[in-house]
Amino acid sequence: MSREEYTIKDRLSQILESIDVIMERCKDINECNEFFLSPEKMMLFDSVVMRLQVIGELVGKLLKEKSQPLAAFPEIPWVQIYDMRNLISHEYANIDEAVVFSAIKEDLPTLRHVIKKLLKD
Repeated sequence: MSREEYTIKDRLSQILESIDVIMERCKDINECNEFFLSPEKMMLFDSVVMRLQVIGELVGKLLKEKSQPLAAFPEIPWVQIYDMRNLISHEYANIDEAVVFSAIKEDLPTLRHVIKKLLKD
């Protein structure tokens, strides 16, 4: 699919897919330090952070849409989601696992709900 063919719905669907992947992969993670208990958990952390980066990138593209599809939900910190993508991209070695854990457990369920609403509309 060419870049021009991507629609708002495509991007929202990709965000939802990444959220679902993250939530499924982390369902058994109960504390942020668990990401560093084994090499496998460290790979899990890396994969989750990559998916968060994808979400941020897609949000950034949606923020630039003329129709402003995200404006209907000002309670979601869209710019901060995009900023997290920038942090991951440019400061990966300095990522705080507690922030990632909090995003997964506290923020993603709400974001998932909003993305599903946007897909319905």
